[in-house]
Amino acid sequence: MKITVAVDIMGGDNPPSELAKGAVDAANEFASQGLNLILVCTEDAKAQLPKLPENVSVETANSIVEMTDDPSVVMKEKKDSTLVTAVTLCKEGRADAVVSAGNTGALFTASSLIIRRIKGVRRAALASIIPVEKPYILLDCGANLDATPEILQLYARMGSIYAEVLLGRENPRVGLLNNGTEPHKGTALYQETYALLSQDENINFVGNCEGKSLPFGSCDVLVCDGFMGNVLLKLSESLRFIAKARKIDDEFLDNLNYEIKGGTPALGVNDVVIVGHGASTVLALRNMVHQTELSIKAGYAEDIRQAFAEEKTNTAEQ
Repeated sequence: MKITVAVDIMGGDNPPSELAKGAVDAANEFASQGLNLILVCTEDAKAQLPKLPENVSVETANSIVEMTDDPSVVMKEKKDSTLVTAVTLCKEGRADAVVSAGNTGALFTASSLIIRRIKGVRRAALASIIPVEKPYILLDCGANLDATPEILQLYARMGSIYAEVLLGRENPRVGLLNNGTEPHKGTALYQETYALLSQDENINFVGNCEGKSLPFGSCDVLVCDGFMGNVLLKLSESLRFIAKARKIDDEFLDNLNYEIKGGTPALGVNDVVIVGHGASTVLALRNMVHQTELSIKAGYAEDIRQAFAEEKTNTAEQ
């Protein structure tokens, strides 16, 4: 299966030449599996790239979306940026997916406006696989800081599909992150969401999940707003740094390394969009590209699209 991934190598914390090396490592390793890359960079960065294999090409753009740029104005002020160019390659069919370690908000905005969200999806979400002993899907982990009960219900449905496809979980258990297991716990948002998820026949809702139960397989999909999710994600990542500082060698904690995980998919857009850590290294880029390849082959975006199309048809027939 031939697949092409557009990789924006600008806008991250590390030099584009370093990110390009990680992408090239993946291109060399997975060339036999049909992987092709388009590195998107500025002309200045192009001159500093390492030697590229035959399955890697370059597309140039005039500007860079910086981490400090306001995502809401990127499409107006930086249409000629590497990030927008990478997303446009996907929209035009020249690429099957987009990878970037740049401005997360800008990538979400560009993807939503150019590739567009799947019909029926009001908001895309960042869905991270938390690699504990029995991994679970966490969403949203930072795309949208606020939410409504209906948005959290949407996350539960998309997360269930993703867990089935990527984790191989049959009828995945959906939990709602909260400060207690009882239905009345949490803010009004979470109480209303609990009631909504309890009535949803499209998911296997198992109730509220407390933080202390998450490492022990309490759910397959954990739903929360982006503020809570991002705090939980970064707390999980910090455990590895604590272990490293104390010189503790632990395989479980090593799995929490963002470089090993690669990136985080934006669920709800029409193609595969993978968001990387701003501090992504050579290893992180290699794993992001590999994760993207696996995601395309798994076809989760099409599964989500089909599920929402069937739901709309069923609703119309009732």
